[in-house]
Amino acid sequence: MSGMSLLLKLLVTSATAAPAAPASVVRKIDINRDLKGTGYVDLYDMDAKKIAKLPALAQLKGHEINGRWNECLNLSPKVFAAQKELKGWVGQVWLHCLDKAQQKKTSSGQEDRVLTAIAKSWDLFDEGPWSQDLWNMWVSQELSYLDAQAKLKNRKIESRIEKLLDNGSKLNREQKSQCYQMLGDFALNANDYVQAQFLYEEAQSMKDSKYLTEKLEFLAKARSQSAKAAVPVQVEAIGEDGKLEERIRQSLKQNDLIPALKDTISLLNQYPGGRAARRLKDKPLEIYNSISDKMVAEKALVEMSHADASRLLEWAQNLHRKGEWASSLELAQKAYDKNPQSPSIVSSLWVASRSAHFLGEYDKALDLYNKLIVTANGSDESSEALFRSSLIYYRKQDFTTASALLERLVQQGKDRYDLNAQYWLVRSLQQFSKDRADKASQALIEKYPFSYYGLRLRAENQNGKLTWPEVTDKNLALANSFYLAGNQKKSWDRFVALSHAGWVSEAQTELSDLPPMKDPTLKVALAEKLAERGQYFTAIRFVNDALENDPRLRQEKFLKIGYPEVFTSLYRKESDRYGIDVILLRSLTRQESGFNMKAISTSNALGLMQMIPPTAQDTAKRLGMKVEVPEDMFRPEVNIPMGSFYVSQMLGQFSQSVPFALAAYNAGPYRLKKWIEARPEVSSAMTNPGSSPEAEIWVDELPWNETSFYVKAILRNTLLYQTIGKESYAVPPIIWQDLLTKKAK
Repeated sequence: MSGMSLLLKLLVTSATAAPAAPASVVRKIDINRDLKGTGYVDLYDMDAKKIAKLPALAQLKGHEINGRWNECLNLSPKVFAAQKELKGWVGQVWLHCLDKAQQKKTSSGQEDRVLTAIAKSWDLFDEGPWSQDLWNMWVSQELSYLDAQAKLKNRKIESRIEKLLDNGSKLNREQKSQCYQMLGDFALNANDYVQAQFLYEEAQSMKDSKYLTEKLEFLAKARSQSAKAAVPVQVEAIGEDGKLEERIRQSLKQNDLIPALKDTISLLNQYPGGRAARRLKDKPLEIYNSISDKMVAEKALVEMSHADASRLLEWAQNLHRKGEWASSLELAQKAYDKNPQSPSIVSSLWVASRSAHFLGEYDKALDLYNKLIVTANGSDESSEALFRSSLIYYRKQDFTTASALLERLVQQGKDRYDLNAQYWLVRSLQQFSKDRADKASQALIEKYPFSYYGLRLRAENQNGKLTWPEVTDKNLALANSFYLAGNQKKSWDRFVALSHAGWVSEAQTELSDLPPMKDPTLKVALAEKLAERGQYFTAIRFVNDALENDPRLRQEKFLKIGYPEVFTSLYRKESDRYGIDVILLRSLTRQESGFNMKAISTSNALGLMQMIPPTAQDTAKRLGMKVEVPEDMFRPEVNIPMGSFYVSQMLGQFSQSVPFALAAYNAGPYRLKKWIEARPEVSSAMTNPGSSPEAEIWVDELPWNETSFYVKAILRNTLLYQTIGKESYAVPPIIWQDLLTKKAK
């Protein structure tokens, strides 16, 4: 072929060839293909020999889980280099293992190597779901290393300190102070006093310390070459409020609390905007809280009642939160009486009415609730007043009035009270109108089939047996695909890789980037795959949403995805030890954390069974366990035994009553005991167990809405766990009686 012919052929081929397809912006995920098989390595239930045979990524996590810090340190560089997309997660583990090895003094001076290697991938601190935690871990250890080097006068680290300050927006004030202090030390060592003063002053502006004060005093003396003129001291004239404040101080010094309180109230009333008033605004409550003698406390309340309405309400709210209902009632009523036209009247009535209810002063509570209903009609406070009033009328056996209030509340259509209002409406109607009660019961069962109250009513309608709802579409087709774009694709890929290697908590974090899914059948299908990979928290959430939005999915095979049977050996061991059925322990864990091992609540409760640090430390001491809080609370083999022990303790303190023990677990035993002691009828419900409406009404009367929901949610969980896998479950007369097999220790 001639050169010209070849050229023409190439031109024709080039003109007719299809251009290369660009990479798709959107990716379709097929659940069955991407999550084929179980693909899950349970590193928490695997011995070290088996872990050693796993791929490096899984090995690394296994070393961390099992506390093999040196093995982790040795393997981390290799995995960090190999896992381009997972560097951030690997970096966290590397730093964690470094920290633990340092504590055990086995790190062999690897700090600089680790910190420098991670810092070379600086973008990890800016992008990715790990970025903030990784930064916090790295900067903490970087500052620790730099501080040690600064003490050795190693000025080579100045550039590293400067880089930290260049990223000052990421540092807290204490960290910035530490950086300036180290640089100040270098300047002082170099006899550059001017620069040292500047740096120490910068450090002090971020966080003061004795060290900085001493350094600045030294520099001030060093600068002084001649005596400085004395600066005249201006003495502020002491006014009447100052005289009162001094008298208060002297009274408190002599422990004359009532005179001190009387003078404080006078000062607050006469000089409300003064400096002394601002300093002493909390003093009356401090004095009152310090009083142990009942008669003196009563005198203190009389003195406090002379304050203005706004202060009275503030103190009443504070006492109400502490469970001091008699005191909060008195002060809230005084606040209301002093200014019944005030915008804060709703708050005053809310505190006063609830306080009266919790004290068992039912007639007074009803009067105050009625005022609240009228004054704040349509508000959340008014709705609560309607509900709590109906419970009082139910206790008084005035079922007609109770039902009228509840029907009014149901008509408001507020989600917060709908289920509870419907349930107590059924119970009220049952006392005088069976037909209306049956209709109301059926409506509740259809709307809330898997709620505690829905399950209770269904069992009653079926001669005490729980059965699954009739399935109308047994072969319901489930969606199995969804789409991802942008960073969602990277998050999904990381989730698959992490999940396959047993990095359960990290994989769970990656799921937060999933797009919203409107199709309930897709949520169920994905939930099943996630549960197979230990992602119970997200699986439970997806199943709950799906079953709520699509009645066709309310089938046993789908619901049980959200009720996994996990950590069986750990629960069984504690069950045998304390005589508490595995179902109760598992049901509590499901409600507490959704089986999320690294769950942390807003109140800093930790791990599977959500123990707050003080309780965890006390429990560890009682069990003779050496526990590092918070870290060890994220380990199932630590958290479950400690949580189970605490459940047994609550059972022991509350007459072996499961509902009361659950309430104590959530609200705290001290707070619950204070509430019970004010109500003989509630105390009777604890010591004379039962599952009648009258025996359980206290659950909805609790001062804490979260605790009320919590108790019912766990009892619901136990019923469903006991029904799963069976055609029916015969509910015992006392619903929870089968959950205790022997007296707890």
